[in-house]
Amino acid sequence: MNERRWFAGFALAAGISSALAVLMPPPPDLPGDQLLAYINAHKPAVASAAIALLVWMSVSIPFVAGLGVVLAGERRILASGATLLSAGGILILAFASFISLGSFLALAAAAGTGAGGETGFHVAVWKNLGYFMSDPGLMAWGFGQFLFAALAWNGAILPRWLAVSGFIGGIAGLLTLAVYQTAMLALVQFAAFAIWGVATGVIVLRRKALLTA
Repeated sequence: MNERRWFAGFALAAGISSALAVLMPPPPDLPGDQLLAYINAHKPAVASAAIALLVWMSVSIPFVAGLGVVLAGERRILASGATLLSAGGILILAFASFISLGSFLALAAAAGTGAGGETGFHVAVWKNLGYFMSDPGLMAWGFGQFLFAALAWNGAILPRWLAVSGFIGGIAGLLTLAVYQTAMLALVQFAAFAIWGVATGVIVLRRKALLTA
C-alpha cells in the first residue's frame, strides 16, 4: 500500500471514528450515587467507550500529521503548528477522557467490594473533574483545526467548504470553556473533524497526484 492510500485510510478511519463518537451517548448527568448505579448497570458500554477513544486517538494523530504535510506548501511553520496543536490536543483529550471513564469503572468495582462509604461522592468529583481535564485537549485541538482550516482556505488542495467546516470545529474547541459541563461544543468539534476526515480521504483517493508513493 502506497503513501497516498495509507493517508486516505487514516483520514477515513479518523472521520468514521469521530462520527461514531458523536453518536455515542455520554454518561447521563446524574448525582454521584445515581451515576454510580448507572455505571454498574452499563459497565460494558463504558469500557467500550474508553477503548473507542484510544482507537480514535490512534488513527487521528497519523491523519493530522499527514494533513500537515499535504497542506504545508510554503507555510511549513504554520502547518507544523497546526499539526503539533492538533496531535497534542487529541492525545491530551483521549488520555483525559480515558482516565475519567477508567475512574468510573474503578470506583464501581470498589463499591462492589464494599470498600469505602463515599464512593458516590468520588464519582461526582471525577464527573466534574472530567470536564476540566478535557478542556486543554479540546482547546489545543480546536486551535489546530482552525489553523488547518486557514491553510486549506488559502490553498488549492482542499475545497473551501471543507475549510469552513474546519473553522467551525476550531472555534467550537477554542470556546470550550465558555459552556461548562456540557458536551455541546465538543460534539460540534467532533462532527467537524468527522467531515474533514471522510472528505479528505475521498478527495485523496480520487486525486492520485495529491500524494505519490
